[in-house]
Amino acid sequence: MNSIESEKLQIGDWQIDFASGLAVPFSTTSAVPDPSAIRLEPKSCQVLTVLATHAGQVVSKQMLIDAVWPDSYASDDTIARTVSRLRTSLGDDPKQPRYIETLPKRGYRLCATVQPVTALARSAPRQDKRQPLIWLAGLFLAVVALIYLFPAEPPSVAANDDLLQRANDYYHQMRLADNEMAIALYEQKLELDPVAAEAYAGLANALVQKAFRWSEPRVGGEPVSITDQYQNGALSTPAAQANVRRAAVLAERAVALQPNSAIALKALGFVRSAQGEWQAAIELYERAIAHDPNAWPVWINLADLYTAQQQDAAALAALEQAFAAMTLSYNEDPVQIRPWYAQLGVLIADRYWLRHDDANAETWYRTVLSFAPLDPAATIGLAAVLQTTGDKAGGLRLCSDLQRRLKQSDDCATVLKRRLQSRAETRRDN
Repeated sequence: MNSIESEKLQIGDWQIDFASGLAVPFSTTSAVPDPSAIRLEPKSCQVLTVLATHAGQVVSKQMLIDAVWPDSYASDDTIARTVSRLRTSLGDDPKQPRYIETLPKRGYRLCATVQPVTALARSAPRQDKRQPLIWLAGLFLAVVALIYLFPAEPPSVAANDDLLQRANDYYHQMRLADNEMAIALYEQKLELDPVAAEAYAGLANALVQKAFRWSEPRVGGEPVSITDQYQNGALSTPAAQANVRRAAVLAERAVALQPNSAIALKALGFVRSAQGEWQAAIELYERAIAHDPNAWPVWINLADLYTAQQQDAAALAALEQAFAAMTLSYNEDPVQIRPWYAQLGVLIADRYWLRHDDANAETWYRTVLSFAPLDPAATIGLAAVLQTTGDKAGGLRLCSDLQRRLKQSDDCATVLKRRLQSRAETRRDN
C-alpha cells in the first residue's frame, strides 16, 4: 500500500474515501452504507493517509511533518491538535484507543484493521432482487445528508475567517501570554491555509518578539528595543537563537509567497534586525513603506534602527510618521493600536524634551492628554515642561492632581526633579 490518496479503505468501522476526505460508517454485515457521513478536515485526512500507509507501525512526528507539512512550520502542538481532531471525527478515545494509539516520545500508530473496500465488495453476500432498490434508497439518503452537512461553503470556513485578526490582536498587546496565544492562532491558520503569507509573517514576528522579550535565560533588565537586546547579548542565548532561526524560515516563506506585501517585508526586516543585519532590515522596511505608507509598525521599527545608528533626526521623523499612520488607522484597528498610541506620543514628546525643544514637547504631551487625560507619563512630562518654562505652580498642580486621582505614591516634586536632572545631564553629555 504505497499510495492510498485515491483509494477507498475500510478502517475499523469507517469507509474512508481519501480522494474526497469523506468518511462513512460502514458495516461488513450489510451492503448499505450508513448515510450519516462526515468529511475529514484536509490535514486530518492527510495524517490518516500516512498512518494508514504504515498501518500497525509507529509513525514518528518527523514522518508526519515531512508528509503533511513539508513546506510550512508544524510544532508538536500542531500535530497533537490535528490528531485530536481526527480522533474526534472517528469517535476514538485516546485513553482506550480503537484507531490511533499515542506512543510517548515515539509517535503514533494506527491500530484499527485496514483493508481495501474492493476486497469487502468481493466478500459481500449475494443480494436478492430487492437489493438495487435498497442501494438507491441508501444513496439518496446519503446525498441528502451530504448536501445538508456540507454546503458549498462549509460553516467552518466562516468560523476560521477571524483567526488571523485575533492572532494579530493578541500579538500587538506586548504581553507574554498574549504572544503565546498569537503563536497558537497563527499555527492554526497555517494548518487550514498553508499558503497564508500573512500568517507566516505574523508567526515570524511573534517568535522574534518572544526571542528578544522573553527567551530564557534572560540577559539584562527589562527589554527596551530589539537593537538594545542585540547589543547586550540577549539575542545570542540558545533559546533566542532557536526562535530567530525559525522566524527567518517563516518570514522568507512569507516574502516568497507575497514579494510586495508590506506585512511580509516587515516580518523579514524584523528578523534581520534580530540577526544584527541592520542595513538589510532598513532596506526591507523601506520597501514595505513604499507599498504601504501607513504601516505604522514599520515606521516604529525604522525609528529603532535609526536610533541605534545615531540618526536621531531620522528616528524622530519616523516616529511622527508612525503616529500619523496610527491616527489614520485607529478606527479600523483600535485593539492593535491602543496599547501603543499614548506610549508613542509620549516617546515623541520625550525626545523633543531631551533636545530642549520645549514648545514641541508641550504640544506632544498635550496631544496625548487630549485622548488619554490621566496618562501618567504625559502628565509628568507636561508638568516638567511647565516648570522649565516658568509655570512652576502649574506643573506642581498637574502632578499632585495625578497623584491624588490615581493614588500614586511617588512624590511629585521628586519625580519632576529627576526629570529636570536627566535633561541637564543629557545637555552636559552632548
